[in-house]
Amino acid sequence: MEKPADQSLASYLASLAAPTPAPGGGSAAAVAAGMAAALVEMVAGLSLAKQPDGGDAAQQQGARDRAAAARVTLLQYAEDDAAAYTAFIEALRLPKNTNDEREVRTVAISAAAVRAAEVPLQTLQVATAIANDAAALTDRSLASAASDLEVARRFARAAGRSAADNVEANLPYIEEAETRARLAQRTVAALADLDRAAPPSA
Repeated sequence: MEKPADQSLASYLASLAAPTPAPGGGSAAAVAAGMAAALVEMVAGLSLAKQPDGGDAAQQQGARDRAAAARVTLLQYAEDDAAAYTAFIEALRLPKNTNDEREVRTVAISAAAVRAAEVPLQTLQVATAIANDAAALTDRSLASAASDLEVARRFARAAGRSAADNVEANLPYIEEAETRARLAQRTVAALADLDRAAPPSA
């Protein structure tokens, strides 16, 4: 699959629409979070252009830099998620005719599920950071771009919640109870942070 970072929007959407397992919801969540990051970057940049020496310039600069980095990171996560899910599907297709084959398949599925849960968890964590920056810039950036920040918060929330769903979908396939618990706990903590930055009414 061509990397999302190298695709046009139309090409990526065509890949998403294709009747293939990947890219899927986890990849789409990362791209949605990337759009939220881009909006935060835009608003911060507009605000700095308007008042480069304003009282909130340092905060705007920090948010812009973090959003720019997040944009790149999230496109990588979109690719990573598709690769992780492809590996999970391949593990499910392993033979299971003998006890040895079943054991090998179980181990492979569990390992693939761990990776397939880790990537959307990373997406959730970055989406939460974006939502926090969008919230922090509210009333501290160009007033005419306030609606763009609101869109960023909503995209970040939707992306983060969607990524969390993908984490949870993979947990039952992970054999190690400690790993399952760790991923679940980190997901719950990130969701709590996300809800504070972008509550359901946002």
